[in-house]
Amino acid sequence: MSALGNIAAAQSAKRIGAYNAKVTRMERDFILAKRDVNKKFYQKVTKPLLLKNQKKAEANLFVSSLRTGAEVRAGTTPYDVILENNINQAFNVVIADYNDEMDANDQLNQSLMLEAKAQGQEYAGRMTARAQKFAAVGSLLSDANKLGYIG
Repeated sequence: MSALGNIAAAQSAKRIGAYNAKVTRMERDFILAKRDVNKKFYQKVTKPLLLKNQKKAEANLFVSSLRTGAEVRAGTTPYDVILENNINQAFNVVIADYNDEMDANDQLNQSLMLEAKAQGQEYAGRMTARAQKFAAVGSLLSDANKLGYIG
């Protein structure tokens, strides 16, 4: 009788492993979709807004420099301030692009780890099922030996 239990346990182990893998793959797919949304949002909203705000700040700085009455030309302090500001703004864009790329890579890595986990869950289910099938065969052989069918 325990052979039937082992066979049922084998089937259950395979189904549980497959179910867990399916749930993990759904989580992986969600992370990949989130990654795509985040990249599009950065490209279409965040970065353009950053660039727009930088242009506005650059114009305000230029007008403020002109209001002082100082001449804005190469080698003067107002020119150097504007130049440094432009360099800082360009650096901020590079940092924002880098952070966007790192976030995307992190989400990709998470999705790859989840796929590996899903494969492990399927494998664990198959190995548990195999062990239960061996136990069922062992139980049947033991019962047959007790009943005298094996000599």
